[in-house]
Amino acid sequence: MSRPSPASRPPTATHQATTAFSVADDQSRAAAARLEDAAVPAALVTFYSSIAELRLPDIDHGHFIHSPDLVVDHLTEYGPVRLTDDCTGIVFGSDGGGILFALDQAGQVHRSTTASWFDDFELTAPTLAQFLEQLRRATAVFTDDTKRHAATEHS
Repeated sequence: MSRPSPASRPPTATHQATTAFSVADDQSRAAAARLEDAAVPAALVTFYSSIAELRLPDIDHGHFIHSPDLVVDHLTEYGPVRLTDDCTGIVFGSDGGGILFALDQAGQVHRSTTASWFDDFELTAPTLAQFLEQLRRATAVFTDDTKRHAATEHS
């Protein structure tokens, strides 16, 4: 079984993507309900009840939280990803370089060590909320750096 082609993945940092999020709508909530039926951890379903997708192409290598439609499509076509010998998870995001983020049944977020669905994953945050807090902090650092850079250019 092959994994998603690059064309089906979110834009990378090299594409002209816009930093944005999409508010959940009826379609994304319906996809989130399908995730709930597939026993996806409640934290991700709850997230998708408000936010349908997040695109931060300029933060680090880029960070993307995939739409629930894409998560459902990947889960249907490819199934869960192996995180450890005895643990699987649901891929819900990626960075601009192909690194994947997956949520296990305990609600922990794992990061692939390479741009592959088949290689190792490592724990990156004990909860989805803490993963989102890491993204918030990275965004704040990027914003502060951008402001400093702009101020030095105008000095």
